[in-house]
Amino acid sequence: MKKTISIILALVIALSTFPFGASAAETNKTEALFAKINEAKEVSVTLKAGDVNLFGFLHMSATDTVYIKGNKVAYEYKAGFLSARAIYDGDNIYGILPMLPFFYVKLDGSVLGKPDVWSLIEGASNITLGVLRYLKSYNETVDGVGYYVEEFDDRAQVTSKFYYVGDTLKMLKVTDAQTGSIQYTYFEKISFTVDDSIFAVPESAFDLSILLKGLVAALLT
Repeated sequence: MKKTISIILALVIALSTFPFGASAAETNKTEALFAKINEAKEVSVTLKAGDVNLFGFLHMSATDTVYIKGNKVAYEYKAGFLSARAIYDGDNIYGILPMLPFFYVKLDGSVLGKPDVWSLIEGASNITLGVLRYLKSYNETVDGVGYYVEEFDDRAQVTSKFYYVGDTLKMLKVTDAQTGSIQYTYFEKISFTVDDSIFAVPESAFDLSILLKGLVAALLT
């Protein structure tokens, strides 16, 4: 669980720490997007997580979704009709199965230090202020799809390309010229409203934290 929440916070920070030293006269799509994320105080980002074969024969597409609202964070992995969600409500951490709302696992949020989520985001933004630099914008076709691309660098080895269809971010390509590595992130959906039900634990569910103590301990290591 601790590893899961760490991944959530890392992703949130990564999505919110593009300070953009833009040279363009007008605000570009990427600047506008991340400014809106920082201002909204609530956002959900769904990423494509590839395809899985459930039970060896059910082929399904999987997604990772991060939800943030105020100081609450949730992460959900979904493959077809199956899903699992981890929730941090500012005080405690919960693990639930939305399709089987009969039980939950609870941990004290102190294992994370009870972080202030938006303070982390703003702090990271300040630290990285001035690092990324806007280079240029252009049109590019990838696998038959036409994109509007905005390109940035870190004034050194790393180039980041944001691919848009209209005003919707669809893909991020990060290239490290020194190592030759290329990383892709595929965005399925970005929303600036998050329903409070995402962070709710079913009232009639049973707390299985004690019974699953060994499993929880394993996840924390």
